[in-house]
Amino acid sequence: MKTFLTLLKREYWENKTGLQWVPLIIGGIAVFGVFLGVFVFSTSNVQINGVGSHDLTSLFKLYDVSVDSRTKAIGVQMGMYSGIFSFGFVLAIVGFFYCLGALYDDRKDRSILFWKSMPISDTMTVVSKVVTAMLVAPLFFWVILQITTLAIMLLATIFAWVSDASAWSNIWQPSNLFVIAFYQLQAFYVATLWAAPIIGYLLLVSSWTKKVPFLVSTVPVVLVIIAESIVTNTWHVASYIGERIGMIWAAFVTPVANIAGDFSDVLQSDASEFIQEDWIPLSFSKHLMDMDLWLGIVVGAAFVIGAIMIRRYRDEAL
Repeated sequence: MKTFLTLLKREYWENKTGLQWVPLIIGGIAVFGVFLGVFVFSTSNVQINGVGSHDLTSLFKLYDVSVDSRTKAIGVQMGMYSGIFSFGFVLAIVGFFYCLGALYDDRKDRSILFWKSMPISDTMTVVSKVVTAMLVAPLFFWVILQITTLAIMLLATIFAWVSDASAWSNIWQPSNLFVIAFYQLQAFYVATLWAAPIIGYLLLVSSWTKKVPFLVSTVPVVLVIIAESIVTNTWHVASYIGERIGMIWAAFVTPVANIAGDFSDVLQSDASEFIQEDWIPLSFSKHLMDMDLWLGIVVGAAFVIGAIMIRRYRDEAL
């Protein structure tokens, strides 16, 4: 266990930019944007329907006294949860390039020779890469997302005080903070489970290719799709990839359905009907009961086993 933790620390230090600094930058941009909107432009006047002119503090005070608590709650909770979409998108990019370089970079710079001289098995090394991609990276992004959310809520609290409005009734009470955070944590990990075959495939390519892992991982897939469309006039491979990406997206959208379902009584009738018929069926339990999810995990595991076997015989990227 101590050896495995050392390998995880190695992954962190070698990929600190992607795991830590990238989400911190995304969070910092979000907080700075809110700061600009709330404090720099709060003195600007806003016209409503072309009639009258009001500054943002006056509008917030009007919002405080005129909007009912359930409408406030759905607005706050949707706003809080929506931060996951930018973090999830960036995590997908970071994870993609992390997996491509995970078993290639140390062969390229020949540091693999040092690690192979240590009493560390290839299996343990590859599994540490899988754990980093599927457990550690989402956890880093989730923690920094929560820090970002709290920072934005603190800015909103200060703005509420400046506006002579209640920060508790407008921000903190309707936020359902811990439930939203748990939804986001679930979404990150369910999406990661759907991405398992993609992660496994990228690690397999990373362990095998001698150069340009990005092209080696993408060009053959594109060629297979083109060949299938020409020979059989079908798009099964493209459809499978599209459906897999669609389910990753669905994992992030599922909590939106849950939140909206809780407040269907305050939504417009058309939106309420849409939620009841199309969104409510989404749930994390249904994701976990989907056979395609588990088949994808099996495929991903097979790719990882292949990566382990290849790594035993590939010491350098020549």
